[in-house]
Amino acid sequence: MLIGPEDIQKVPNMFMNAVHEDEIEIINRLYEALKKGDLQEADRLMDELLIDLEDHFSTEEELMREADFFGYPMHKAEHDNMRREFKAVYDSWKDTKDPSAVMRFLEEKMVPWLKLLVAQWDSVTAQHLGD
Repeated sequence: MLIGPEDIQKVPNMFMNAVHEDEIEIINRLYEALKKGDLQEADRLMDELLIDLEDHFSTEEELMREADFFGYPMHKAEHDNMRREFKAVYDSWKDTKDPSAVMRFLEEKMVPWLKLLVAQWDSVTAQHLGD
């Protein structure tokens, strides 16, 4: 397991917590498939993670706009940066099927980023949105 649910701060919004837990599960399943060299399963999970990230980000962004959240531009910018970075890794994966590159991205970029995003932006956003 690359990241446990306990590694991500809980926020005062049940929906956001559920989204984070689902994402952690996909990331862990992807990481394990990559470690095992199961390229078919990893490919399926890369597709699933791409869709999940977009659902996660677009839903949060809609909630922030509806609630007139002051931090929307900065929070969305964080989402947009990860959208671009993951899409680049995704596109490279589709070309090369290199497990080590994706594992490195998950370990060094995505998991640390997710922890920081939740602690910094999602916690503040959740307080503004309520439950």
